[in-house]
Amino acid sequence: MYPIKARYKYYCLLFLCCFGSSVSFAQTNLLLNGGFEDINTCTEYNSECGVEGWFYLRDVKAQMYSQEEGTLNLGTNSYAIFYDWIDYTGFAPIIGTILPCNLKKGNKYTFSGLLSAKLNPKLVFVPGVVTGEYYYVPNRPFAKPMQPDSILQLTPVPDSRFYAFEYSFIATGNETYLTFGAYVKEDAITGKRIVNKKETIELVMDNFSLTPADPTEGVCDAFTQQKRAIYNYNFRHKMLDNTLYAKGKLPIVFTGDAGELQATTITPVKEPLTDTLRLGDVLFDFNKADLKAEAENVLSAFFSKTELENIDSIMVQGHTDSVGTAERNNELSLQRSNSVAQWLRKLNIIVPDKITTQAFGKSRPVATNTTAAGRAANRRVEIIIFRREL
Repeated sequence: MYPIKARYKYYCLLFLCCFGSSVSFAQTNLLLNGGFEDINTCTEYNSECGVEGWFYLRDVKAQMYSQEEGTLNLGTNSYAIFYDWIDYTGFAPIIGTILPCNLKKGNKYTFSGLLSAKLNPKLVFVPGVVTGEYYYVPNRPFAKPMQPDSILQLTPVPDSRFYAFEYSFIATGNETYLTFGAYVKEDAITGKRIVNKKETIELVMDNFSLTPADPTEGVCDAFTQQKRAIYNYNFRHKMLDNTLYAKGKLPIVFTGDAGELQATTITPVKEPLTDTLRLGDVLFDFNKADLKAEAENVLSAFFSKTELENIDSIMVQGHTDSVGTAERNNELSLQRSNSVAQWLRKLNIIVPDKITTQAFGKSRPVATNTTAAGRAANRRVEIIIFRREL
């Protein structure tokens, strides 16, 4: 059927099978503009002055950052806030947003994202969050029933300045605003006052999300309408500050049926049956795309043993490590994936045009690029076989 000259030491080391049939649910993000990609044009100055859907109370400076960090996919924008700290050690609001849909009372939700804080090393910075009927403003009567909490689950992201954070809570059903802020205090280890003037803090944020623990919970029917109303509020600066300070709410009103703000139920999506065959860098000559004989042995052995009747399509994906230029890595990953695809087309397993290729270069590492072993793992070609259920 196919030539079988398998050298099983390669077969066992390099074959990764991920086969099965299951159902999955799309993860629901209940926050608007959590990636800070949509920019707001404020009415007062007819110029960009913030991001859509997020509001701040303090006299802060906002700036958009666009650089990527290591292996993180940060999109086009990261949101940077600069603000001054003067002695206050309680929860200080930094930015907040309106939730376009009601949360279900008694259900669990997780607020997560990426952040990076730059401040005087003699200060301690702890992020925090509070949800409730109002935007949280310290010492205001409407904020007294609200209970801010610190976010303690922080994990450094390798090869970046960011920390990933998570905070889970049980909803009361009255949440309208989510306010993100921080607790800042002097390092008590020193035993004496070390900061005698105001200190500027830089906080960079990205990839914020609020997800329900129930995978079947989806956004409400009025999500798009609510988003439009919130995005249409274009006042910033003094008008925004005065409105939030005085009432803790913005004059954004949803006039539809309250039932439209209730969560919907997500219909599960059945995942396709797949196999994945991974060819490591050792099966290609250095910096070249030609398959070695060992690679052909691995492919021959696999396709001589697998079921061919239910193969629907094949995707061949090329990957590299981070060494070298982006142009060369993209070129090499494409050449290697094309080389494998060409070999597969010779087998006449399926119609040739159902074998496609993708080149990702260094953008999708599976290991760190700071070690030789990690870079070797990242240099690979993955053959994803999509199957039909018979």
